[in-house]
Amino acid sequence: MPLARYSAKIDSDGRVRVIHIFLGANEGSVDELQDKHADGCKAYGPAVKKDETIDIDVDVDTLPEADEESIAEFLDLDPEARIESGGEAEEHEADDEEDEEDEDEDDE
Repeated sequence: MPLARYSAKIDSDGRVRVIHIFLGANEGSVDELQDKHADGCKAYGPAVKKDETIDIDVDVDTLPEADEESIAEFLDLDPEARIESGGEAEEHEADDEEDEEDEDEDDE
C-alpha cells in the first residue's frame, strides 16, 4: 500500500520549522527516499542521524500526480485558504494588533 511519511526536523530550540513528506509505493521505497535525501541534505541529514526528527507514517490510497491540483487535493488543502503563487499572505491578527498599538502611540 502507498505510504506518506511526514518527517519533522526538530531545531535546536525545540521548534519545528520544516516538515518533509516522503511518498512511495511501500515502506521500503519511502525509507530509501528518506535515506537518500538525508545523505545529501546538510540540515536534515545530521538531524536524522541524531534522532532529531519525528516521523509519522500514513497509509494512503493513492499518491498525487505531479500537478498543483493533485498535490493540493492530496494534502487536503482548503481552496479558500490557499494563497496564489507569488502572492502575499493576508495580515494575521497579531500583525493587526501591532498596527493598532503603533497607531495609539502616534496619537500620544
